[in-house]
Amino acid sequence: MKEIFLILLLTITTGATIFIFTLTNTHQTISVFDTDDILFEHQTLHGNIVVTSNTYDELSLAFLARNITGMSYAGSAYASASAQNDIHFMSLPANNNIPFTTHAVVSTNPNLHEIIVMESDSSIAHQALAKKTTCADTAVFMVSSVDLTGTDVFIIGLDSNGTILVEIEIP
Repeated sequence: MKEIFLILLLTITTGATIFIFTLTNTHQTISVFDTDDILFEHQTLHGNIVVTSNTYDELSLAFLARNITGMSYAGSAYASASAQNDIHFMSLPANNNIPFTTHAVVSTNPNLHEIIVMESDSSIAHQALAKKTTCADTAVFMVSSVDLTGTDVFIIGLDSNGTILVEIEIP
C-alpha cells in the first residue's frame, strides 16, 4: 500500500511541476519583448507565434517553442524595410526548432480584408483572414503550414468585395 501511495504522490508532484513550468508566458520567455508591444499571439500545439512592434515601428515575427520545461525562443524574422501599399511582410521558415513555415502580413490599410499567399513551387494558395490585434488600426494576416517553404512568395490583398487591392511578389 505504501508503494502505491508513493508512486501516486510522485506522479502528482511530477505532473504539478511540469504544469507550472509550462505556464510561462511570452514576456517571461524572451526578454527582448519587454520593450515590444505584442500585436498578435497565436498558440499552437508546438508553441506560440508572436508578432511584435517596438518603439521604432519595427515589426518582428517570432516562434516560441513549447516543450516539457516550458517555452523557449526558437527564431524570429523582421519586416522588410520598405512596405508596399502599407503592407509589411515577414516569413519564418521551418527548421529544426520551428515545425512549420509561417508567413505574416501586417497592414494598417482599413480596406484590406483578406490576404492570399502562394509560393511559386506550390500549387496551394493559402487564405489568411485578418486576425485581431492589440492595436485598433492594425491587422495581422497569418498563414502557417508544413507545405510552405518560405521562398518566392506571391501575396494578393483583397477588399471585402473580392477586388484586388495589391499584388506583391517577394523573391
